[in-house]
Amino acid sequence: MILVVIAKSVAIAAVAALAAWLPMAILFASGTDGSSGATFAVQLLPVALLGSFAIGLPVALLVLFLASDTLIRKIGAVLMAANLARVMMILVTSLLWGQFGALFYGVPSWIAANVFALLGWLWILKPMREAQYG
Repeated sequence: MILVVIAKSVAIAAVAALAAWLPMAILFASGTDGSSGATFAVQLLPVALLGSFAIGLPVALLVLFLASDTLIRKIGAVLMAANLARVMMILVTSLLWGQFGALFYGVPSWIAANVFALLGWLWILKPMREAQYG
C-alpha cells in the first residue's frame, strides 16, 4: 500500500512539474526573439522538476502521512492546505526576490500545489476514503 502511494505521488510530482513549467515556457518562448526564448524555456524544465521532486513531493508525502485522516473527509481541506502552502511560497519568494520572485517562482508553485492537491485527492485520498468508509 505504501509503495503504491509513493509511486502515485511520484507520478503526481511529475505532472505538477510539467503543469508549472508549461505556462512559464510558453511565456518565455513567445516573449523573446524565438530561439533564445525557446532555449531558456527548455532550461526551465529541470528547475520545475527539481522543485516538484525536492520540495513538493516531500511536503505532500509529509502532509499525507500526518493528516490523511482529516484530508480524506473533504476535498476542501485538501485545497485549503494546498493554497495555504501556495500563499507561503509566494510570500517567501516575494520577500527574497521581490515581484520577479513572486511571478517567476510563486505562480508556478501555486499551479504545482493545486495539481498536487487535485490529483492527490483523485488518485490517493479518494480511494483511501472509499476503502475506509465503503
